[in-house]
Parts: sequence; C-alpha cells; structure tokens
Amino acid sequence: MAVSFRYAVQTDLGTVRTNNEDSALGSPRLLVLADGMGGHAAGEVASSVAVRVFAEVEHSPGTDIPTQLLNAGRASRRALHGMSEADAMLESMGTTLLAVASDGEHVTIGHIGDSRVYALHEGSLYQVTTDHTHVQRLIDQGQLTPERARTHPYRSMLLRSLDDQAGGADLDIIALTVTPGDRLLLCSDGLSDYVSAEHIGELLTRPDPAEAARALINAALVLGTRDNVTVVVADVIAEPDGDTDLLAAEPVFVGAVTDGIALSPDAGASLGESLPTMIIEAANPSAGAHVRTPRPVAVGASGDGGADPDSDEGVTLLDHPDAGRADLVDPTEAEEPPEPAGTGPDGDEPGEAASPDLTTDEGDGPTVALPAVARSIEPAPTTASDMSVLPGILAGAAVVAIIALLWIILG
Repeated sequence: MAVSFRYAVQTDLGTVRTNNEDSALGSPRLLVLADGMGGHAAGEVASSVAVRVFAEVEHSPGTDIPTQLLNAGRASRRALHGMSEADAMLESMGTTLLAVASDGEHVTIGHIGDSRVYALHEGSLYQVTTDHTHVQRLIDQGQLTPERARTHPYRSMLLRSLDDQAGGADLDIIALTVTPGDRLLLCSDGLSDYVSAEHIGELLTRPDPAEAARALINAALVLGTRDNVTVVVADVIAEPDGDTDLLAAEPVFVGAVTDGIALSPDAGASLGESLPTMIIEAANPSAGAHVRTPRPVAVGASGDGGADPDSDEGVTLLDHPDAGRADLVDPTEAEEPPEPAGTGPDGDEPGEAASPDLTTDEGDGPTVALPAVARSIEPAPTTASDMSVLPGILAGAAVVAIIALLWIILG
C-alpha cells in the first residue's frame, strides 16, 4: 500500500531569541527539519542551505531514497565547507538534520545531530532516532543515567552534525516501517529538551496535525524554552490511487529558510560554485524548490535581495550587515566545551561519533518497525538549566579575603 503524509509545519522563536536558526519543510512525501548553530547568523545560513538542498531529494516511485539522502547530506556539507572557507564569519557553522522521505512504498529517515523523530503507533510513542550527543554516548556506555543526563553540563554537546568540516560523518539512514494511521513528529531540541516524552505523547494525540503542532510549541513556551522550537507533525495516510497531482504539490517551508540569510559576495560565490544547478536566493532561500533544471548562478554584491527565481540572470546575494547584529547563539551550541577526563573507556576525544555509523555507500541502513523500537522514553528536562553560581561565590570570597587582609595590615 502506497503511503504519503498529511502534515503541519510550525516554528517559534522561543522565549529568549530574536532570530530563528531552525528551518523546516513539509510535503506529501518529504519532511525535513534542521536546527542550525554557529556565530553571526551562521546557524541560519547552515539550516537554510541544508533544507533547500534536501528539498530537491527525489521521492518518486523507484527512486533510491537512501542514496538520495546521503548525497544531499554530502552536497550540503560541501556547500557549508566552501562558504566557511570563503568567509571567516561563517566558520564553525553547522546544523542538525532530519529528513523523512517516502517513495510511496517505503519510508526512509536520514538523521544527524540531536533533533528527533518520534512515532505514535497505536497509542504508544516511540523515539525512532538516537541523539548524536556526548550525554547519549555516556548513557549508551552505562556511565550516566537518563536522570542525571537531564542536568549534565554538556548535554547540548553534539558529537555529530552536518557542519563545515570536509569529510565529516554521513547521515544515519533508517528504514522505517509505518502503516496508515501512524503519526510522525520531527522536532528540534527546543521542544525535546523542555517537554517530557510523556507530555509529547499526550499532545501528539490531538486529532488535527496543525492543532497538535501548536499544542507542542505552546507547551515548550510555557516551560520557558530558551531555544527556537520547530515541529513537523505528519499523519501517515494511504495514498489515493492515480493521484497524479501529489508529487506536484509545492512544499511548505518555515523558519530561517523563509526569513532570508546574509551572505558576503565571497560566500555567495562559493555557494554558487558548490551548487551550480540550484538557485538559492539570499532574501528567500526556499524560493524555487523542486526546480531541478540546471541553470547558471550569477553572484553579485549587495543589491535588491534576490533575483527572480524564473530568471536566467541568477541571484543577487546580500552583503553582511555593517553593524548591530548581536550574537544571539546559545554558547552551548556555539562552542563545544572540552570533554571531562575519564568519560570514555578509551579516552575518546570530543567530536567522535556517538554511535556506529549506520550508513553505507550503497545507502543501506537498519530497518525499524515501530513495535520493535519500543524502549524506555525518559522524561526530558522541563526547565532550562541556569549558569553555575560557583564563579560568583569564589569571586565574593576573594573580595572578602582582600578586605580582611587590608584591615589587618592597616590596623
């Protein structure tokens, strides 16, 4: 039986940030979510470019989707690497990436980072993906309990992401067995770090995907999510026979990919060289999705914010703003702290894979049937962690000691 998706895609800035580094799209056979990271709006660039590249994944019958997802990940990485080399302001940018694609008969997931795919099957919630994080590795090695992981200082430390490092890790590829009536959730950690899995499962049962998506985001906001929060809620439905208009449906985009990105001329030129068959407008990177006909890309200096996607004149990319752009990136994402000594049995360095690479050059991957992945879903943290008060206490103690010393010396 052929299946497709009935979906809702929603995003929110959260309670602290004034920019959105998340990007997502929904379409009848393709769902994508990316949570960007990096300084000076680089996270917005990374997620926008990645989602735009993945929007071109073919998902028609007979398509080798695993290979398509792997190739899209590699193309995204090459583009991010080239832009980072061309513009120092984009160094160390990266993004998580979730892609769920159906060719009508099979559903395949591509995954890297700590954004998650959940599946609701016959009233039970399953976490399909495994986070590529430092704390998840410690949990897998039996060195940390899920309870302690909720407050671990390095819980946001990614071990794998779609970043600007040449030769980085491929996406994990998962073959997912679903049936009509199942519901899928793609979410950024702005949701999963704050709302417990039990609460997610409850809210996900709302009848309408859009209603469930809004309820999930509202729950994260009530709990004070400090990050952007983005969700894609999709019902698995039996695809009507002979529906020739299904694949022609335009994808729905939200987040940074529709907000526009700032690229210097050098970064824009590199992007055009990396993706020569794709026009990406700085003012609206989502424009022109699913236009797969190779066309030339022209890159200029700052101008009107973008060219007509149907024009052969290419795209005009924006210069960086001269001033006034605050660095609003969460420091736990912008810079990885060193791994504590003794956290790995082999003394692994930070940045190594959290789990075995599940991908192959042929695009094979594990098959996951929903009842088979039932495992304990521990509640996620429900409040944001505060910065440690220890430095303040030590500073206060030092001041008191100096005053006492001066009092003794001066009598």
